[in-house]
Amino acid sequence: MKIFPTNNYAFELSKDSSKAMAELEQNTLITDSLVSEWTKKAFIGKVNENGFRIISSKPGRGAFCVLNGKLESKNGTIEITIHKAFRVMLSIIFLFPFIGFSIALFTKEKEIIISLIIPTLMFLVVFRFIFTELAFRIISKNGLKKLSKIIGITNLKKNEAQHSI
Repeated sequence: MKIFPTNNYAFELSKDSSKAMAELEQNTLITDSLVSEWTKKAFIGKVNENGFRIISSKPGRGAFCVLNGKLESKNGTIEITIHKAFRVMLSIIFLFPFIGFSIALFTKEKEIIISLIIPTLMFLVVFRFIFTELAFRIISKNGLKKLSKIIGITNLKKNEAQHSI
C-alpha cells in the first residue's frame, strides 16, 4: 500500500516538443522553488528544453500536486506526486492518532484505550483513502487539464505500473 498517491502518464503532443516547451515556458512563472505565488501565469516552476517540474499557480491548493514531465520529439511522460511540504504535513497528521493512542495507553486504563483501536484505524483509513486521495485526484486532474491545453496533449494514457513511496 502506498502512503501517498502518485500517477504516471504517457502522452503524445500535437506539435513538436520544442514548441510545446516554449508555450509552457510562456505560461510558467520560472522559479527554483515550488511555492505558491500570486501570478497571472498558469504554472510555477522549472521548464527546460526536454522537461519540466511545475505546480499549478492556483492559490491555496495549487501546490498540492507536482507535475514532473519529460519530452522527446512528440512523446512524453508525466509523473504527478504530492508536494514534499504536503507529504510532511500529512505524515504528521497521520501520526497524531498513534501518538495520542500511545500516550493514553501509558496514562489511562488499558480497557478503555484498547476500545479506541478501531476508531483510530478508521480515522487513518478515512483520512488517507477519502480526503487525501480525493484531493489528489481533483487537483491533479485540474493541473493535467491545464497542462494539456497549454502544450497540446492529444493522446494521454495512464501507466498502470506505479511505484510506491
